Amino acid sequence: MIKLIASDMDGTLLDDEKRLPEDFPEVLESLLRQGTAFAVASGRTYKALDHLFPEEYRNRISYICDNGACTVHGGKPVNVSTLGRATFEELLNVCDDIGDLKLVVCAENGVFHLRDTEEFYHEVGRYYKDHSIVEKFTDITGDIYKLAICDMRGTMVHGKPALDKIFGERLSVLVSGEIWMDVMPGGVSKGKALAALQEMLGVTREETMVFGDYFNDVEMLMLADWSFCMENGHEDVKKLCRFTAPDNNHGGVTDCIKRYALV
Repeated sequence: MIKLIASDMDGTLLDDEKRLPEDFPEVLESLLRQGTAFAVASGRTYKALDHLFPEEYRNRISYICDNGACTVHGGKPVNVSTLGRATFEELLNVCDDIGDLKLVVCAENGVFHLRDTEEFYHEVGRYYKDHSIVEKFTDITGDIYKLAICDMRGTMVHGKPALDKIFGERLSVLVSGEIWMDVMPGGVSKGKALAALQEMLGVTREETMVFGDYFNDVEMLMLADWSFCMENGHEDVKKLCRFTAPDNNHGGVTDCIKRYALV
């Protein structure tokens, strides 16, 4: 029996208009009724995730947020990793030196970016419900969970290689899309967060089902015997998974849950 299901959000559970499948509430209720836990796993912050779900379910599911930097279970943070202040400021300087990178800081007290174009604000708004302008990133107070970076020159060919060369394993640089990547403390990933959740719930990989579409999902996909890449996902990710789910615009996640996980 499947006892834990974890799903990426953008490009996976959500369609291209950022909507949940119409049958998701019904499917989630059936899962919870049979004792199967459900976890959201996303690069988004907790505040950018919880409002997407019906209020009656918000504290009944788990959230792996900020690509694993913060996990919320039962409405409470249970696993948090933060960028130290010195590392954060070093990262800001390095990004400035690399050039052509637009930064979004995901912090304890909000999501922040510098003044920019309306086009950039719209792009940020696709993933973060509330985001604020600051004049300087160093004005941000509180813990820093991650730095989301928009790289119009292409994350795989421009920003990620440059950051990896400088920081190595000190930081986790995870590609979440063609123009987006997330930078967290070293060792942080959706996979590490899912492993901790599996241990906390007493669930094995044989009892775990995971859905994803891109490289930042790979580590958690490898923790499940029931690993699904979306039909719209990256071809290299599909090769690593045991199964392919229908695309995100046709309810691929709920379709496979109903087919394989509901008893």
